Amino acid sequence: MKVVLVTDGYLPRLGGIELHVRDLGLQLAAAGHDVVVVTSTGAGRESMTTPPSGGRLVVQRLGRPWARQGTGLRGRTSALSGLFDGADVVHAHTSVVSPLAWRAAATARRRGTAALVTVHSMLPGGSVLPMTTALRRATARGLRWSAVSEAVAVQLREHVDAPVAVLHNGIDPAPWRARGQRPPNPCAGDHGAASVFTVVSALRFASRKRPHVLLDVLSHLRTQLPAATSVRAVLVGDGPLLRDVRLRARADGMLPWLELPGRLEREELAGVYAQGDVYVAPARWESFGLAALEARCAGLPVLAMAGSGVEEFVHEGVEGFLAHDDAHLGELLVRMACDAKARETVGRHNSTVLPHVSWSRVVAETLHQYHAAGAAAEREPSPSAFPGACAL
Repeated sequence: MKVVLVTDGYLPRLGGIELHVRDLGLQLAAAGHDVVVVTSTGAGRESMTTPPSGGRLVVQRLGRPWARQGTGLRGRTSALSGLFDGADVVHAHTSVVSPLAWRAAATARRRGTAALVTVHSMLPGGSVLPMTTALRRATARGLRWSAVSEAVAVQLREHVDAPVAVLHNGIDPAPWRARGQRPPNPCAGDHGAASVFTVVSALRFASRKRPHVLLDVLSHLRTQLPAATSVRAVLVGDGPLLRDVRLRARADGMLPWLELPGRLEREELAGVYAQGDVYVAPARWESFGLAALEARCAGLPVLAMAGSGVEEFVHEGVEGFLAHDDAHLGELLVRMACDAKARETVGRHNSTVLPHVSWSRVVAETLHQYHAAGAAAEREPSPSAFPGACAL
């Protein structure tokens, strides 16, 4: 099968969509499929990976000039359409604003190619997703819809007159599962209770991820624990609010025990998780939470917000705990700091039980959706006109 994955954001940018599309492409190629990733991130020559299975992964970087190819909408659509020659399915990965992915879905349906859209973002308050109006007008027939979590799917179903499947992000748990072999904590007391409680989180420092709420929760933790209990917090990531967070942490006297190392590679992040006691995900509007899933696979109990996409793989009292509001999140963190038995119970489960979103299952479900998209395309021939296509 030839699969075209279309995403506005891709490596070297780091984020949930970027990492998922890269890993999905590698997994599909390893299964013997030919994969082309089309992205507007960066510019330059394409790169190619050929796994032993015989499939291949090609990355086609269009860069910003893709929008100026040809003259007007028809010329730009024609330039994009040429990349779909021989494709069995076009899989568009969209966020709140994803002009390339939106146009790819519309272009695929116009030429009669099977198309699947996966929505990776949710909006506060169930706001109308900007992409749905444009895509509904441009591709009224034969388009297959999916979302990365039930939380996103619930929003999407309110605005799309078609079934919406849940198609999770995937993970390979193996690289994250070294936590069980970590050395004993040198700060452990006579009775084995660690005197240093380490909180970790990995996030983009942007308002949507609520890093300042995370600082509030950490400050609350520090004030609630006995002075003899040391606290260490490691917040990994980069983004527009990192400088503000650093300034606030300095002003509040948190820097002696709060570390802000910036962006880390996966191997380095796994090392941070290996020394952690609990992972905190403060975002309310988290569509999935790949970093939290990685921490869960590393054996860390996860504290997250109820109603977010993290609920796909964190169940109350099993993989972690879910907070109803910010105050509750702070209470849960204090409780975990004081309850070594709960941390051990959840940590043992997370270290030994594979999540249901491992790649083997996600790839199988993705291929199922590709076949469903192909069946939908056969039932609904390509539109002869593009009403509302200018909205794309």
